[in-house]
Amino acid sequence: MPIFPLRTEESWAGVGPHLWEGRTISELSTDFLGEGSALSGFILARDWSDSVLGPPSRWSPSLKTTVGLLLRAEAQIVLFWGPEFIALYNDAYAPTIGDKHPRALGRPARENWAELWSDLGPLLNGVRETGKTFSAKDRPFYIERHGYGETVYFDVSYSAVPETDGSIGGVICIVSETTDRVRAETALRESEARLRELNETLEQRIIERTSELDRAHEALRQAQKMEAVGQLTGGIAHDFNNLLQGITGSLDLIRRRPDEPERVRRWSESGLKSAERGARLAAQLLAFARTQKLEIRSIDITRTVAGFADMLHRSIGPTVRIRVDLKTDGLYVLSDQIQLEMAVLNLALNARDAMPDGGDLVLATTPCRLRSHQELPDGDYVELSVKDSGKGMTADVVDRAFEPFFTTKEVGKGTGLGLSQVYGTVRQSGGSVRIESKPEIGTVVRLYLRRTEAPLCDLEEHNSDDAEQGVPATVLVVDDDPDVRGFLADSLDALGCRAVVVENGSTALARLDQIAPQLVILDFAMPEMNGAEVARGLRERRPDLPIIFASG
Repeated sequence: MPIFPLRTEESWAGVGPHLWEGRTISELSTDFLGEGSALSGFILARDWSDSVLGPPSRWSPSLKTTVGLLLRAEAQIVLFWGPEFIALYNDAYAPTIGDKHPRALGRPARENWAELWSDLGPLLNGVRETGKTFSAKDRPFYIERHGYGETVYFDVSYSAVPETDGSIGGVICIVSETTDRVRAETALRESEARLRELNETLEQRIIERTSELDRAHEALRQAQKMEAVGQLTGGIAHDFNNLLQGITGSLDLIRRRPDEPERVRRWSESGLKSAERGARLAAQLLAFARTQKLEIRSIDITRTVAGFADMLHRSIGPTVRIRVDLKTDGLYVLSDQIQLEMAVLNLALNARDAMPDGGDLVLATTPCRLRSHQELPDGDYVELSVKDSGKGMTADVVDRAFEPFFTTKEVGKGTGLGLSQVYGTVRQSGGSVRIESKPEIGTVVRLYLRRTEAPLCDLEEHNSDDAEQGVPATVLVVDDDPDVRGFLADSLDALGCRAVVVENGSTALARLDQIAPQLVILDFAMPEMNGAEVARGLRERRPDLPIIFASG
C-alpha cells in the first residue's frame, strides 16, 4: 500500500482536489472522532489492521457521521456495523459490558457477546434485514461481564443506519440499563407477597393456639391482634430491609474493591454489625412465637412473693426502695409459679425504668371478693399489686399497654411484649389484670388470682424438706464444653448440691451406679452420643431419675 503523507487539510488548500485511492483528503480525516472522549482515544490508538473496518480515516461517510454522533452523546449507545456486526460504542456504554471493554471495540459482536448471541444475533439480524426498529422495556439479557453469568435488564431501541447508497450499513442500539430497578421491584413484590401471606395466616395461627376467653374479651382480643399484625409485618419488613441493605451493601463494596484491605475491614465490620442486629431481632421474634403450656397448680402466694422479693432487691438496684406488704398468710391461688414470678419481674423492671432517678416500689397481696367484674366470675380472689412512684402513663397509653409490640420506650430498650405476656399468664390462670396510672404520680398494676385450697401433700412436703436438710443432693452434669461444666458445678455448689461433672454420655452411663445421682443435667448436642441417646440409656437403668436438658 502506498504511503500517504501526514498532512492536514489546511496544508492542501489551493493545491486542488487531491485523491487517495479514489477518496478526497476530507474523506480520509479523523476529525469526526472529536476530542475529550475516552473512546475517541481508544479508537485513535487502536491498531485496526485486524478489523474488517480498516483505519477510521477510511471509514465510509455514513459510518463516520454515526460514530461521531454516538461519541458525543451522553446516552448509552453501541453501533454494530456491517454483516459481521463490528462493535463501536461510547464512554457511557462501556461500563455496561464490564470486562468485555476494550477488547470488544472493533471486533465482531459474536466474539464478545457469545454467551447471549443466540438471543442478540436474531434481534440484530431482524433490524438489518427489515430496516424496522426494535424496542423494549426492561428487556432481559444473560451476560457474562464480571467473571460470572447474570441476568440483566435494559430499555432498548435498535434502529437501522443506512449507507449513502441506501443499503443498511449497521444497527445503532440506544440502551439504558434498568437492572437495579427491576431487581428492587422484584424483591419488593416478593416481600409484599410474603407479607400478604403472613397477614392471611398469622391470624389463623394465633386462633389455633388459643384455648380459652369469653365472647366480649374475644372480640377485644381479635381487634388487638389485627392491629398487632399490622405493627408486626410493617416493623419486621422495615427492620429486615434495613439490615439486608447494610449487609448486601457492604458485600457489594467488598466485591468492587477487594484490593483495599483497610476499606474491606471497615465494610466487613459494618456488615457483621448488621448481621448481629438481625440475629437479635430474630431472637426476639422466636421468644414471642414460642408457645409454652402453663403448669397451673395451687401455690402459697405469700411464700412465693416473699421469696421472690429477696431476689428483686438484688436485681432492681440500690436507687429503688422495695417494700413488701403481704396480708395473705395461709392463702393459696391457682397459677404457674414460674410464669407468675416472671410476670412480677416484668412489672418490677417496668417500674424501675419508670423511676430513672429512683423511687418506691411496693409489692402487696390482699384477699378480695369480686362481684360483677367485667372479666371474672363472682368469687374469692387474691389481689397481687405492683406499685411504683414513677412518671406514670397517660390514659391512651394505659388503654394500649397490653397490646403485643406496643411500647413507649426508645428503640432497643424494650420489645413491647412484657405486659402482653403478663396479661396472657394471668388470664390463662383464670385471673385478670388492671392498670391504674396518672402522669407524674405513678402506676399500680393489680393482678387478680383465683383463690383455691391448699394441696393435701403440702404439709407432708414441708416435713420432708425439713427432714432432709443437711443432706446435699448429688447432681450429675453431662456436657462436652469445659466452660459450661465449670459454670454448672460452681452454681450447684453455691446451692448446696454435690456436683459430679463428666464430658460425654458414655462416661455418664459407665459411672451411673457409682455416682447414684438424684438429678441429671444433660447437654443435648454432644459428639458420639447426643442428649436423647444418653437420656434413653439413663432411663433404662433408672426409670425414676429426673433429667434436665440444658442446651445452647
